[in-house]
Amino acid sequence: MMKKIILFVFFSMMVVAIHAQSMREVSSAQQKSMVNKINTTATAIRTIQCSFVQTKKMSFLNDKMVSRGVMYYDNHSRLRWEYTSPYKYIFILNNNKVYIKSARKTNTIDIKSNRLFQSIARIMMNSVTGRSLTDNGDFTVKMYVNGDEWVAFLTPKRSDMKKMFKSIHLYFDSSRSMVSKVEMLEKNGDSTVILLHGVKTNTGINEKVFSAN
Repeated sequence: MMKKIILFVFFSMMVVAIHAQSMREVSSAQQKSMVNKINTTATAIRTIQCSFVQTKKMSFLNDKMVSRGVMYYDNHSRLRWEYTSPYKYIFILNNNKVYIKSARKTNTIDIKSNRLFQSIARIMMNSVTGRSLTDNGDFTVKMYVNGDEWVAFLTPKRSDMKKMFKSIHLYFDSSRSMVSKVEMLEKNGDSTVILLHGVKTNTGINEKVFSAN
């Protein structure tokens, strides 16, 4: 049951098919330069705060589900993903612990005991900053230019990840080299898009944000 919960949260945080016809794949030299610039920016990030809008579309439904919330990240392996509407739901990753809070209860998961959970946690943290581009043990990376955006197609290498999704797509504001949108295409055809708004970096975050209390 716990695995299903954390996988649901993971899928809800990043997902959708990209309209690639307007994108241009870059050369290997260009890709290296882009990845280096993104990695330099990511290395300098200590904290991130922002709001988000999530639109999820399931393959068997015509309607789209739109959710809103806030996200907090710091480079001590901590992440808070909080839905504020239309329902309240909180996902906290704090080092080796995951806390999932609903209106009724809080579940705690020790990710050290599960390799799949470890991989999911690492990908979630790296996708926020763009570090996934240099974590090539998990993905094959292809870079594209889409107008003023850079787009990274991350194709999973490992069999356990291939079973869950086809690919992850990271959109970057080319002027800031920072992630502005995270997408993924699920194996079952479901899709979701997360747009990040009002991104602030390297500002103070109260320690209590990453606590389950």
